[in-house]
Amino acid sequence: MRLPRLLAAASLLLCAGCFQGQRVITVNADGSGTIVDTLTVGEQLKAMMAAAQDKDKGTEKEKAAAAAMGPGVTFVSQEKTPDGSGFKTTYAFKDIGKIRVDISPGPDSGENKGEQKDKSEPLSFRFARQGGKSVVTVVQPQPKKTDAQAKPPEGMQDMAMSMWTMMKGMMKGLKLKTVLEVNGKIAKATSPYVQGSSVTLLEMDFDQITADDANFKKFTKAGEDPSTMDPKALQGIKGMKINPDQEVVVEFAGK
Repeated sequence: MRLPRLLAAASLLLCAGCFQGQRVITVNADGSGTIVDTLTVGEQLKAMMAAAQDKDKGTEKEKAAAAAMGPGVTFVSQEKTPDGSGFKTTYAFKDIGKIRVDISPGPDSGENKGEQKDKSEPLSFRFARQGGKSVVTVVQPQPKKTDAQAKPPEGMQDMAMSMWTMMKGMMKGLKLKTVLEVNGKIAKATSPYVQGSSVTLLEMDFDQITADDANFKKFTKAGEDPSTMDPKALQGIKGMKINPDQEVVVEFAGK
């Protein structure tokens, strides 16, 4: 699975300050549901986002983002967070099996989706009803490794370490979390990250990752390019949760 492309956008983080993003995908027993994105940003980026909202009256970008997520997805609302440091945006969908979304929200969410300039692959879903229960399968794209990536050249680890070390300052405070939440009770799930009615798809706290040298070094060994990191190599890293398998199957009894 590709980590959010926002990790590779170092120039954006450098000029605008860091941010925290959370995406909650809630699914009902009939496959409908909501996507709630909460984005907390630094002062510079907050000003940029506010200016963009004034320009497009605060809805055009979100409507475009909804359309990019798939048929039947609609923009519901956007409001400031209680402390005024970010925005909470809500979308609704009719069929989770038809939506495709980035694994986490970011400052560029909804921009240039049709062009897919970075060729990043989104999450997709399958939905079924079996034996009176609802089953959601989250399909997480896996990185396509080239022969060069399979056999890293000598010195590649040092390059990766140097790259991540340079980015430590600009990524300070970065936190990302994406969960799949069911409107009901989970009967079983193939994820190691289940809590109550929620399954964590991604959780990243960059400050925790870098707090310990050994932990940070293990993280850098996963690769120098966030878009091609192997999720299996990220297991056991403090501050990092990501499902190791391509598919996460969640079976639940709806309310």
